[in-house]
Amino acid sequence: MEAVRWLRESGLQVEDHTGAGGGDAGADAVLDVAADGRTARFAVQVRGRAPYPHEVERLGRSRCRLADAGSPAMIAPFVSEPLGSILTRAGWSWADGQGNFDLRAPGLVLRQRRPASAPAPGRRSLPRGSGSFAVIRALAAPGEGAGEEPGATALAARAGISQPRASQVLRQLCDLGLVERAGHGRWIPHREALVDRFLAEYPGPGGSQQYCYSLDPPAKVAVRAGQVSTAARPVLASADVGPDLLVPWRRPSLVILYARHLIDPSSLGLTGAQGTHDANVIVRMPADQSVFPARALLARVQGHDVPLADPLQQIWDLQDLGGADRLEAAGRLRQWLLEHP
Repeated sequence: MEAVRWLRESGLQVEDHTGAGGGDAGADAVLDVAADGRTARFAVQVRGRAPYPHEVERLGRSRCRLADAGSPAMIAPFVSEPLGSILTRAGWSWADGQGNFDLRAPGLVLRQRRPASAPAPGRRSLPRGSGSFAVIRALAAPGEGAGEEPGATALAARAGISQPRASQVLRQLCDLGLVERAGHGRWIPHREALVDRFLAEYPGPGGSQQYCYSLDPPAKVAVRAGQVSTAARPVLASADVGPDLLVPWRRPSLVILYARHLIDPSSLGLTGAQGTHDANVIVRMPADQSVFPARALLARVQGHDVPLADPLQQIWDLQDLGGADRLEAAGRLRQWLLEHP
């Protein structure tokens, strides 16, 4: 409804013909859109979330079925600019609930991109405060789905908070439908919903950061960082290198390193840079300590262990850095995370 409202507020005439043959093609709605005296019919698929780039190819069969009822179109809550380009190249028209759209049919091209970011969820937000994000990361982390569901005591130990506080966070997540009670003090996480909600609401790691440059590839910098990392003074790799080590995708052009302590750039063979335009290494001392996973996540590179940041942080960093390639990598890492319970 929001997408249709925006189309109409943009000066387009929209008539709903849902039921006019669209059901056989799997369409959720059939819309006639008119502008400048020209009308086109769109067979619409409505999605609760926009697809990740790597999922678009798998939607080709649905798009072909929709074409029997009209020009295939997709409506989602929010479609980012990189994803919009991917959908358009794949033959989809699309619109979202934030007023962005790219509708194409024979003789008709209608486009609008409003200067807005992804919408904040309309429901109550995720719990904040002491240990909240650490509990969420622990519930989403690989390994929690094997065997027994986690209990508040185990989650409290991993998050470094008290058991009553962990129980409070779990009750709040339960109220949001993101976990459910399993009896005997156990909780079942709805991991996909939990992951997507975290990525939509996480405010970022905060803290401070240094921009640096290295003549060596970012992966080699991550190896050197792993060699100086210790349990007390960890240095963890995130995007681009971390995701590439878990789900290879492309040659990394940058690495974000997370540390609990101030790092002398020269100790890693780095020199200072002015900002994102000339840096290929970003060193962060985050305010949010949950980026450091309670259970070490390691990747093996050339005989060396490279400690990695929490997987949710890696996905968030990819999305924050931006670009179609990174958005695709974020989707692939999200899939890897959900497939490793």
